[in-house]
Amino acid sequence: MRASILRRECILDAPLKDAAERGWTMTLTFGGFTGPLYAWVDGTFVGFCADGFIPTAFDVTDALQPTHTHAIAVLLMDSPACCHGLFREVSLEARPAAHIVDLIPQASHDGRNGSLRLRIEASAESNNSSVRAALLGEAEQQEIWSASAPAGEVLEASGLDVLPWSAEEPALYALVVTVSDDEAGTQDTVALHVGFRDLAAAPQGIRLGGRSLVLQGVRRNECDGRTGLAVGMQDMLDDIVWCKRHGVNTVVIEQGPAHACFYELADLYGLYIIDRASTLYESGPARDEAIEAAIRRDRAHPSVIAWNVGEEDEEIRAARALDPTRPEYTGDDFPNLTEVRAEELHYMPVSVAPSYSGVTVRNHMTFTSTADLEFLCRVIEDGQPTWEFPAFLDVAPGETGFLPVAWPASGMREVSVRLSYGTGWAPAGFEIGRGVMTAP
Repeated sequence: MRASILRRECILDAPLKDAAERGWTMTLTFGGFTGPLYAWVDGTFVGFCADGFIPTAFDVTDALQPTHTHAIAVLLMDSPACCHGLFREVSLEARPAAHIVDLIPQASHDGRNGSLRLRIEASAESNNSSVRAALLGEAEQQEIWSASAPAGEVLEASGLDVLPWSAEEPALYALVVTVSDDEAGTQDTVALHVGFRDLAAAPQGIRLGGRSLVLQGVRRNECDGRTGLAVGMQDMLDDIVWCKRHGVNTVVIEQGPAHACFYELADLYGLYIIDRASTLYESGPARDEAIEAAIRRDRAHPSVIAWNVGEEDEEIRAARALDPTRPEYTGDDFPNLTEVRAEELHYMPVSVAPSYSGVTVRNHMTFTSTADLEFLCRVIEDGQPTWEFPAFLDVAPGETGFLPVAWPASGMREVSVRLSYGTGWAPAGFEIGRGVMTAP
């Protein structure tokens, strides 16, 4: 059996040292490891975890000794994972006695307004504190809604003037939650982004905002040929941008949950995620813990539209108990992202077919019209454009329209569908579709 012993010495910076002296809770978090993992701090055993695809936190408050230098030691056993070792960040954090443990927002949209149900899990020391939640606009300057209540109560809001979230139009809003009391003032603050959308399972698949989603997807296994499971932010961003530029709207997570930042990028740029718990272990306690950890970490992300927890009835029931708002999904017939990147796979959100009198435009998008897209009609002769005609046409989602064009008599007719505005994933003028009619 293969095993590794890893040891690192560290010195607390001034804020952490001050927090430790004030008696705050000190938490050591391992972001990712191939597991099973045993951990010690300053010679004291602090915990064990069998599966490291979800961050694992250990309370090390009592283990930290009053010394200048601290030692963190790890025993990492062999596992079925493709690589061996620690592959994500290791961090030491300090939290006050009264702090937020978890936020569980359920944000929905009925087509006109948004609704929010917010459950806040706080530490036992927060029982005498109050909680304030505030929803901020897209620019995070305007406060749309706020409410206060004693810690432990559920906050609800309806009739919120917010835009719905979708992969085509990923509208996000900042939710800021603060714990405070009259004597200590602000004790803890947690902020996250929420997206309002109405998600439901249907016999035909998944419905968002009352409309059936057409999933144009790829399967993604977070493993790099050079760095193994240690995938960096730029690699994740490159995957997101590639998907957006090639019409991919869905990513199916394979083998184990991706880095937390990948889900944040999917929320921001607009991708649907079918999430998956770690597959290191078969049915049993370790598998159950992996499913619960994945759902607890990722259930606040609007990009996550379904869970892939397997076909065992007990596992499906466990997923539904933790998150009844999302369906289960077991389909995996999408191509692998690494393979199709070499083949230049392209799902066109808008297809165009030039004809003798114009262009037929088919809008395959679910929520967005073509009003902001430019249709650049050109005639090509001897490999060079000899005539151009830029035009705009507003075709509703899922509909077909016709753009009249007075083409010249000769030459190959070509239509390029382009963004008329810049986005986070492509500049203005980026081509998202193309159609060609050979010379008459």
